[in-house]
Amino acid sequence: MRVVIAPDKLAGTYTASEAAAALAAGWREGRPGDDLATAPLADGGEGTAAALLAARGGEWRVCTVRDALGRPRRARFAVLAGGEAALDVAEACGRQTVADLPPDPLGASSFGAGQLIAAAVVAGAGRITIGVGGTASTDGGEGLRRALGDAAAGLELVAALDVRNPLLGPDGAAAVFGPQKGATPEQVLALDRRLAALALPTAGRPGAGAGGGIGAMLMALGATPVAGAELVAEAAGLDALLARAAVCLTAEGRIDRGTLGGKVVATVADKCARARVQCIAVGGLVDAAAAGELEGRGCETYECGDMRRAGAELAARPWPSS
Repeated sequence: MRVVIAPDKLAGTYTASEAAAALAAGWREGRPGDDLATAPLADGGEGTAAALLAARGGEWRVCTVRDALGRPRRARFAVLAGGEAALDVAEACGRQTVADLPPDPLGASSFGAGQLIAAAVVAGAGRITIGVGGTASTDGGEGLRRALGDAAAGLELVAALDVRNPLLGPDGAAAVFGPQKGATPEQVLALDRRLAALALPTAGRPGAGAGGGIGAMLMALGATPVAGAELVAEAAGLDALLARAAVCLTAEGRIDRGTLGGKVVATVADKCARARVQCIAVGGLVDAAAAGELEGRGCETYECGDMRRAGAELAARPWPSS
């Protein structure tokens, strides 16, 4: 039996590649004769560059940038086969870069993300895919713009977006994601006013609020916006893998309402439905309402935080022998 294993990361526990390997190892314990294909995925947040590198080949490069609060840190970007590059802004200004300090929502900057893009330009990339999610900053990408300067001229930029939120208002970057970054209600209002003051013409576009507003800035700089999960799935050849499969396992750390809006699990579930492949989504935590929605799309959910154990338990079901 052909089984496709296509998870996202489980933040703080597994990278997407580690999750895929663990699910595969567990499955092989029960069904060593099955044909397994692994395709680590990402949605435009952390892990997007790694998933594109795994799918397309290339190498990592390392440079020094500023973290979200201005300290120097080493960050990496991927030079892909064909002279393109891919990077995650979270490598520079992600929440994990400042997890050792008290939250500073008003002081956090995307400046390092602009430095990371500029380093990819220096490396010779003419086309750069940018994973936009997972930032500690809510500066509308203003820091990124200042650091990048004229380096964006003539570049082909692709903004891989992990959310569809606009920049401003009750569904915007500050209101929805500011509290996750430690912003108080008063700071949320201040951040939203500061974002509005940028007067970005792209503020109302879907995904403008991604990465604390980096989505809006990149689109204003001419970047082509794409759904991150679809972009990575296409690079990984997921549709072709599913064409020959009977079962597909996908996964993420928490399956909840946010999963349904273009994240990896929902994207894989929809592709499996079109391909008539049984889909099982493993989550460390599974929200009942989201599980019901996914079931309506033909995707079963399975709550288990140990990916190897989940793979073994799912393989132990009475699957057909071929």
